[in-house]
This record gives sequence, structure tokens and C-alpha cells, in this order.
Amino acid sequence: MQTETKLTQKMMQAGIFFKLTTAALLVCCMGCSGGGDQVKLAPVSGVVTMDGKPLADVVVIFSPDKGNPSSGRTDSSGKYTLLFKENAKGALLGPHRISIITGGPVPTQNSDDDGGISQTLPIETFRGENDGVAAIKLPKDTFKKDPIPERYNTKSELKKEVVDGKNSFDFELTSK
Repeated sequence: MQTETKLTQKMMQAGIFFKLTTAALLVCCMGCSGGGDQVKLAPVSGVVTMDGKPLADVVVIFSPDKGNPSSGRTDSSGKYTLLFKENAKGALLGPHRISIITGGPVPTQNSDDDGGISQTLPIETFRGENDGVAAIKLPKDTFKKDPIPERYNTKSELKKEVVDGKNSFDFELTSK
């Protein structure tokens, strides 16, 4: 009889443990589902030019005062469309600071692509003057000056207000 009671108690404890574990998992899943995390986005697109000519392969970044930024890459005609995280189109409503940075061409994908690992700089090494430490000589123009002035990227002066509905912002940059 006493064995039955201990067995019943253990079964009840296991049942309570199972119920508590299931409840905890449900709470965790609800917390990760994004419920209540929905943000209001508005579509944003436009054209970027420099000295009147379309700027291809640059990245336009809209950074709000609070929240995640949105970004988009220009095509060959300078057109961009912003994407929010996880490929949701648009940007958060409200004021944004805009940065436009050089993005470089989009790499082409093929079956022999190693992700750029094999692309290295052609460098020459020689015995340096620093206690025999090897030194490298980089090819000319390895580090080119960014063609986009600082006032449009690292020290951006650009600001826009994203409103509900479609937003079209063209940026006419000047190199001087």
C-alpha cells in the first residue's frame, strides 16, 4: 500500500513537472513569435545622382531616431527601394538621418564561387627595416578615396521625414 502511495506521488510530481514545462515553453514561444512587435512601415524609394549623373551600386541608409534602420542599393539608373529587416519593404515612420555610402558592385554568384576567399591583393613582400619584420608593398590605388563626400555619409547632413503612404526621396549629390 505504501508503495502505491509513493508511486502515485511520483506520478503526480511528474505530471506537475510536465505541465509546468509545457506552460514555460508556451510562454517562451509566444514571446518569440513577435506578437506586439509589429512596426508601422511606409514604402520609400527614389533616385540618387552625383553631379547630375545616376549613381549605381551605392547604399542608401535611413536611420531613425529610435529603431532599426532601412537600406537599399541603387541600380544602374540610380534607383533604390528601401528594405527593413527580414526583407520587409519600407522604413519606420518619422524623422531619419540619411547616409549614402559606396557599396561597390554586387558580386555575381556561380557554382565555382568561393565567396571571395580566393580574391587577394597582388602584393610584394620584402624584408622590412623594422628589425627584420616582413613588410608589404600594396599596389597603387589599393585604398581609393570614396567618391561620395563625407557630408553625405560619415558626416551626413541629409534628413528626411517618412510619412504614412508612399515616400519618394531623390538625392542630388554634388562632388564639390
